[in-house]
Amino acid sequence: MHMEYTCTALIESLLDALSVTYTRWGRTTCPSGAEVVYSGIAGGAHYTQVGGGTNYQCLPEEPIYDDINDAGVGSYMYNAEYEVTQFKASDVEIQDDVPCVVCRVKRKSSLLVVPARNVCPSNWRLEYAGYLMTAHHTHAHPMEFACMDRQPEAIPRSRSNTNGALFYFVGGRCSGHLPCAPYKHDVQLTCAVCTV
Repeated sequence: MHMEYTCTALIESLLDALSVTYTRWGRTTCPSGAEVVYSGIAGGAHYTQVGGGTNYQCLPEEPIYDDINDAGVGSYMYNAEYEVTQFKASDVEIQDDVPCVVCRVKRKSSLLVVPARNVCPSNWRLEYAGYLMTAHHTHAHPMEFACMDRQPEAIPRSRSNTNGALFYFVGGRCSGHLPCAPYKHDVQLTCAVCTV
């Protein structure tokens, strides 16, 4: 019995050490079952610049700087804005700044972002579902695809139209590109963030 208890305790300890983290774009809280690592504001490179990073960043609300030196900088971080007129289930409007939160789920070992689906594969847990978003296809600066929560929030009093990093809905192009059945032309693609 003592050996069985020791093995059980060891397994529990190993399971407790497992976790995955993800960024929940457009929200300030994590879903039930996940803990907040930190919350912040979405940022990225300016949509008109041809250089710089190509991924959105969840910037902490309170940055910490090292000793300042005079080496200068070669790239810039800007706030991110919603560039869509309105989400169906939200009060978010165009030009609102985008919040974000980094979430941690214990006892999980894998994270998967599923494009074009708002449900997870069987045996996977849905952390959140939303819409696939990225920069506009005509902008000089490409950005990664991000899964924006389907019920996004905005940073209060942020509708300033500074046009830094921008989020647009992604739609499928099925005429000669994606198969028109089952994909629909110019319809907003969904996404799901899943763990197991």
